[in-house]
Amino acid sequence: MLSPNAIPFRGTHVTTLAPSHRKLLDDVGGAMRARNAKLAATLAQKGMASGFRHPLLFKARALWSAEQGMHEAALADFRQADSMSLPDAAIKGAIGTSLMKLERFEEAIEAYRAAVAIQPDSAALHCRLGWAYELGQELAEARRSHLRALELDSDNPEILGRLAFLLTRTGSWSEARSYADRALAADPNHVAAHLAIATTDIEEGAYEAADVRLAALLADAQTTTNNRYLALGLLGDLRDRQDRVGEAMSVFAASKLEARKHYPVPLAPDGTTMSQAVSLLTAHFRHMPSLAPAEKAAAKSAGQTTHFFLLGFLRSGTTLMEQVLASNPDVVTLEEREPAAEATVAFSPQARKLRALAEASEQTLDEYRERYWQKVRNHGVDVQNRIFIDKGPIYTVKLPVLVRLFPRAKFLFAIRDPRDVVLSCYRRRFRINPTTYEFLTLEGTARFYDSVMSLAEIYRDKLPLDIYEVRHESLVEDFDGQTRTLCNFMGLPWNDAMRKFSDRSKLGAIATASSPQIARGLNREGIGQWRRYAEQLTPVLPILQPWVEKFGYSAA
Repeated sequence: MLSPNAIPFRGTHVTTLAPSHRKLLDDVGGAMRARNAKLAATLAQKGMASGFRHPLLFKARALWSAEQGMHEAALADFRQADSMSLPDAAIKGAIGTSLMKLERFEEAIEAYRAAVAIQPDSAALHCRLGWAYELGQELAEARRSHLRALELDSDNPEILGRLAFLLTRTGSWSEARSYADRALAADPNHVAAHLAIATTDIEEGAYEAADVRLAALLADAQTTTNNRYLALGLLGDLRDRQDRVGEAMSVFAASKLEARKHYPVPLAPDGTTMSQAVSLLTAHFRHMPSLAPAEKAAAKSAGQTTHFFLLGFLRSGTTLMEQVLASNPDVVTLEEREPAAEATVAFSPQARKLRALAEASEQTLDEYRERYWQKVRNHGVDVQNRIFIDKGPIYTVKLPVLVRLFPRAKFLFAIRDPRDVVLSCYRRRFRINPTTYEFLTLEGTARFYDSVMSLAEIYRDKLPLDIYEVRHESLVEDFDGQTRTLCNFMGLPWNDAMRKFSDRSKLGAIATASSPQIARGLNREGIGQWRRYAEQLTPVLPILQPWVEKFGYSAA
C-alpha cells in the first residue's frame, strides 16, 4: 500500500511537517499497508477534524467509503486528494474506478486516460481503460486498450479473459477462443474465459462441450451471483439451440432470479424507476389536447433535416437499421450514447419538470443543445455535411424533450412483432440499468413494452412528430425496396455499401446485444421465434395482443 511519500504533495513537504502530523501520516500509511481501511479512515478523519489536510488522509477515507459502497463520497475524496497532489496515476485510476461504480463511463474513460498518460507502461491501467471503453459502448477502443495491456503483460489472465469476452460481443469466435485458452493456461478458474469459450462453443455448434463447461461453472460454489446470471443465460441459449425450449425458458427464469439477487433496483437520478417514469409521463400527456390535423401536417412539412433520432423499443431492429444506414458514406451515427441525457433528466418525467420544459427560454434550450452537440463531437462524430442519426431505443419515452430541443429533427421508429420483442428482451443478458431491470421477469417485460408503446401512441397524438416507421420483418424480406424508400424519406441517396452492413460488426462498431446477429448479415432467424415458445409465453400474450393487432401481425 501507499506510504505518505508515495503521494507527491503540492503543499508542504512531509519532512517539514510537525512531528504529530508526520506520525499521523505514518500511522495512516501503516494501516493502509496492513489493508485495514477502517482504521486508516478513522485516523484520517481524526486528523482532518483537527484541521490538518493531506492527500493521503483523503485517499484513506475514500478507500473506506468505496469499501462501504459509498461511491459518491469516495469520488469526492479521491478528487480532493488529486487536487492536492502532483500528477498521480494511482489517484487518477481510483477516480476512474469510482466513476465506473457510478456508471459514469464517459468520465471514467477520461480519468483512466489521464492515469495512462502519467503511467503509460501500466498494463493494469490500460486494462481498466479498456473495460471503461467497453461499458461506454466503444468496443473498438476497448479492444485497442486491451491489446496494449497485453503487450505490456502478455500472460496476464485477467487481460486475456477480458479480451476474449469482449471479442464474443463482435462475433470474433476464433480470436475469442484463442485468448480464452491462453487465459485458462495461466488461470484454469478464470470465469470470463470459461464464459467466452462456452459462448464460442454454442455459436460453433459444440453443444456438448458447452454443456459440460457451463455445468462445471454452475456447480462451483465459488461462482458469484453475477457470474451465475451470465452462465445460466448462456445455458438458456444452449437449450434454445438444442430446441429444448421448455428447459430454456426455465433456465432464463433462473438467470433473471440471480440478477434480481445481485442488483438493487436501479433508479434514475431523480429517484424514479423506468416504469414510474413512464406512468408519470402517461398521466401528464394523456390530458393534454390533441394536435389539430393542420398542426400535424405542419410537423411533416417542416422541410429537410439532417438530424434523425432512431427509436422504438429494445430488440425491435434499431441496431440493424442503424448499421444499414451507417454503411452509407453520407451518414454518421451515434450508437446509444444518449448525448441528450442531461436534458432528459432536467426536463422529465415529473409534471414540474415538464412545465419547465414548456416554459424554457430559447437561451436555456440553446445551452442544452450546445451540450448535446459537444458530447457528439467528444465521441469523434463529425456531423458537418452529413446526415446524423442518434439511436436510442428508449428515446421513445423521452420524445417530449427531443422534440422541444430539436423541432426540425425527424424520427425513425422501428417495429417488430411484439411477441418476438418481449421474448428477446427477456432472454438477453443486458447490463442492468433502469431500463433493462424491467426485463427481469417475463410479465414485467410484457407490461413495460405495453406501457411504452401506449405512451408512444399518446405522443403521436399530442406532439408535432414527423415519424417514419420501419418494420423489421419487411426490411429483412425486401431489403432493397425498404431501404430505398427509407432513404427517400431521409433525403439520402441510396448506396450499394448499405448491403454490406455486417462488415461494421466485425470491426467492433456495434456495442449492443445485437452484434453477433448483425455479424451474420441479413437473415430471418429472429422472425417468428415466439412461436417456438408460444406455450411459455401464454401468460403474457393477452398483454401483447392489442399491439399484435395494431401492427398487423398474424395471430398465430
